[in-house]
Amino acid sequence: MKFSSPALNAIRSREPACRPRWLALATGTLVGLAAALAGCGGGSGGSSFAGGIGAVGTVGGNGGGSNGSGDPAPVVPDTQQASAESRCKAFLGRTFDGATITKATFMPATDAVPEHCIVRGEMPKDLDFDVRMPTEWNHRTVFRGGGGFDGYLNVGYISDPAVSPVGSPDLPKRGYATIATNHGHDMIAKPGGSFALDEDMLADYAYASVPRVLVPAKSILRAHYGDSFANTKMVYEGCSGGGRQALMQAQRHPDLFDGIIARAPANAFTSQFLWYQKIGKQLAKPGAALSAAKIKTIGDAVYAKCDGLDGLNDRIIGKPEACQFDPVELACNGAETDACLTPAQVESAQAFYAPTSIANGRYVWPGFLPGGETAATWGASTSNLGGDFIKYMVAQDASVDPLLLDPAQYTARLDQLSAMLDAVDPDLSRFKARGGKLVLWTGQTDWLITANNATEYYQSVVKKSGGQSAADEFVEYYTAPGVEHCNGGNGADKVDLAGPMFEWIEKGTKPSSSTIVATQRTVAAGATPASRPLCRYPQYPRYVGGDPNAAASFVCTSP
Repeated sequence: MKFSSPALNAIRSREPACRPRWLALATGTLVGLAAALAGCGGGSGGSSFAGGIGAVGTVGGNGGGSNGSGDPAPVVPDTQQASAESRCKAFLGRTFDGATITKATFMPATDAVPEHCIVRGEMPKDLDFDVRMPTEWNHRTVFRGGGGFDGYLNVGYISDPAVSPVGSPDLPKRGYATIATNHGHDMIAKPGGSFALDEDMLADYAYASVPRVLVPAKSILRAHYGDSFANTKMVYEGCSGGGRQALMQAQRHPDLFDGIIARAPANAFTSQFLWYQKIGKQLAKPGAALSAAKIKTIGDAVYAKCDGLDGLNDRIIGKPEACQFDPVELACNGAETDACLTPAQVESAQAFYAPTSIANGRYVWPGFLPGGETAATWGASTSNLGGDFIKYMVAQDASVDPLLLDPAQYTARLDQLSAMLDAVDPDLSRFKARGGKLVLWTGQTDWLITANNATEYYQSVVKKSGGQSAADEFVEYYTAPGVEHCNGGNGADKVDLAGPMFEWIEKGTKPSSSTIVATQRTVAAGATPASRPLCRYPQYPRYVGGDPNAAASFVCTSP
């Protein structure tokens, strides 16, 4: 494990003493990173919860057959009871475990979504949550993680692709109940990272909100579904910041969820955000910025050298770990042009691929894999991420220039933040002992959180668990070539992991026991969405002939 986090041992034994803008993924090139960083101007502790796997119990009485997707057929509540609409509206104004219900809305079925009940609750200080309960419920519940700096509700009944969840698709249509939270603050009232100046809100964002919300959320589900809620399972799924939250539950709250799906996790939070600052400083050096044309030159060189390593030239590098590329290969031999890199630009490009240490080696961040360079997707705007982390979390001063701050002068604060925010502990023995299952997933052309981050965490879990066989009992890791941060890119970015996870925790059938097929979420008009088998690490999808857009034309192959 290459992560360096001084507070790791403290995480295992105690909670820390101290208490995103992500609705639309903003895409930009590396050109504006330094400018964005330079130009950024200027509750309560967690509740204990005794539920989880032990309280939820084992599967039983979930009747019904398969609906073709691996999900059990939805079951309609007893029609002799009050109507679904009246039962839903009756939640308004009630209190559950310290939460006040401020909204209870019955939604009739449409072509897009099934009939369902929306219950919105509030808790101190500004902790909001949302529970969505389909009338025809399949006895499965997914807690949806957030992302970025949170401050919004990641609900699943929205048609706008800019704000729709990026996890398992079509959960509402398939009968799942869902839970979501804003993680302790409102992004409108507290934009970007400004909420972190309030230590209670920072604690909710860091680690406290999920266990706090889960108590009243389960009470609401129990009140709505009655006895049918007993003996059912619950899964947490999140990407990016939601992936960090997912791993936080496995490490700190192993009793809360039966299964956890962590996609592209921002679990090495402190190192990751310090890296944003460091690369911003590099790009701000005279002549070191990389223009869009220069980035295209780098990306084209990578594809020319490595695209065919998986057997197919399709601008999806199936084996990025095997790609031996050094930006020095593009160094200008004479006058500078868009087709070559100056020494300062070579240094900038190399900084992306190479592991780096920060604050005199106190924190370490792995480099990025080759491929997808022209995307340069940074998730939320860099000013809301790297800059706001420095201002609001590290310096705790909105007037600080993020590029001028020296992290080595703030090691005490960084260690405190690491203890609150990082989810890098590889010891998942308590989660495994409770019967918990973990699925890790990452896109390999993710230029916000390097795929190497998830890989190194997985390898550390394998080692801590006592080797591959022991780890295989409860964790599987999948990589998606050509996929950017959570979604997007040339690769197959749309994949259901919730269904396979429930099959694992309910029936003991591992996701890897059958082929999981991923497809492209968005394609040009008239184009055929590509599909690929989702391969379990360290395998990759090797092209063996046939339709290049068909999953059947690829075989998961060991390197």
